Amino acid sequence: MRRVLYILLLVVMVACGRAPMGGYRQCPSLPPMFPDYADITIPCNIAPLNFEIDSVESIEVLIKGEQDWLFESRGSTMHFNERKWRKMLSEECGNELLIHVTTLRNSEHCGWRSFTWTVSEDRIDPYLSYRQIEPAYEVWNELRIVERNVEKFDERLLGDNISTDNSCMNCHTSNRAEQPANFMHVRGKRGGTIYSFNGKMRKINTATDRTSGSAVYGEIERSGRYGIFTTADIVPILHLDANERMEVYDRSSDLIVIDFEEGTVSDNAAISGAVYQETFPAFSADGRTIYFCRAVSRPQPDSITNMMYSLCAIDFDPQTGRLGSEVRTVIDAESVGRSFSFPKCSPDGRWLMVTVSDYGTFPIWHSETDLWLVDLQSGAIDTLAEVNGRYSDSYHSWSSTSRWVVFASKRDDRVYGRPYFAHVDSLGQVSRPFVLPQRDPTIYRTTLKSMNIPELYPHSEIYDARALRRVYFDKEAEKFEYKENN
Repeated sequence: MRRVLYILLLVVMVACGRAPMGGYRQCPSLPPMFPDYADITIPCNIAPLNFEIDSVESIEVLIKGEQDWLFESRGSTMHFNERKWRKMLSEECGNELLIHVTTLRNSEHCGWRSFTWTVSEDRIDPYLSYRQIEPAYEVWNELRIVERNVEKFDERLLGDNISTDNSCMNCHTSNRAEQPANFMHVRGKRGGTIYSFNGKMRKINTATDRTSGSAVYGEIERSGRYGIFTTADIVPILHLDANERMEVYDRSSDLIVIDFEEGTVSDNAAISGAVYQETFPAFSADGRTIYFCRAVSRPQPDSITNMMYSLCAIDFDPQTGRLGSEVRTVIDAESVGRSFSFPKCSPDGRWLMVTVSDYGTFPIWHSETDLWLVDLQSGAIDTLAEVNGRYSDSYHSWSSTSRWVVFASKRDDRVYGRPYFAHVDSLGQVSRPFVLPQRDPTIYRTTLKSMNIPELYPHSEIYDARALRRVYFDKEAEKFEYKENN
């Protein structure tokens, strides 16, 4: 059988005009490429999956689909020709491709075990934003918000806190509003919540005398008028466990509704108060439900390992901005022995993805953190055993089509978060994840910053770092007023 394979590979290489130089051997393992792009489902509009194989002199990739596609690269990095790559994906859309990798080292060719790429007809949103930051957050005043075109390798700055007094800059979040709407928190003496809606940027002071602080984590509902946010007293500490790096906890946390049109901040007794701590709110696809995480309030940090956050829900009227009066428990933390954070609903209303960890509510620091998928129709839970890596898989977002998710994963080295993509089919089957392609794949070995809080969206943002700087320095923050929400 091995002799037959050897002859077949010789025929293929000669047919392609590439007879082997010197010796040739068949390698039974997958090619030792970094990143690992073997046996994955990819969008039909993704940038080339460039990879490296250490210490080789050249790489050939033969891709067999409806046609044969040969790519060659000198050196240890496979740089796919971008024009030819786009043509291949266009013509092979919907097909399963068989990938043969051959390398040359010390005058010997090695033909590695083949693998597959399934080219999905489901396009991925072209734009991805993420925050570049030191992995341990000691240098929090050196961070950037980057927007990347995932169909190509183009990127630009949405925010750079060097240009905003080195103030801490929180995540950029773009939502599924009918008109473009997003927000970004910029702290500091001239900071505020930067709210961009339908081409206009505003700076807002969301703190009031009746609430415990400014807005933190949150989402904007479909019309762009209302937002649901956490307001919390957040404390980072070094972890006492030698196997962990850091812990972040809330001394207190509640939820608030922001009416961007009326200029008000509101809450009610169901989602505020001292008995419970609420955080990480998210709207359902139709805007009529707010999902969030809630735990019984305990003294911290002494009782932090006993802080178990359940997945909860409360009604919301997107016409009036009114909250319901009763909280429903969707998944009880004690019953499954896990703590929930960061729920996100698919835009088609079918699925909810959430992170789970052993305790607490800041999953990025917990190496055991995984992603779970909840079927909102049946209530069934998929623990995504084939998707989760050995280390933290946490912050995630959906594409506008509900067919792709992106999440921050530390699976490669436990330290640096990187954006990984996975396909979700109509039955909720999630494919093997793959990391964001780079023009130079060695960047993942040389860049000493995490790329966390990834967010997918269909259209490029209308502003950039220069526009953000002007808003930060030139605009006074609008003061919002407190309003009862009953």
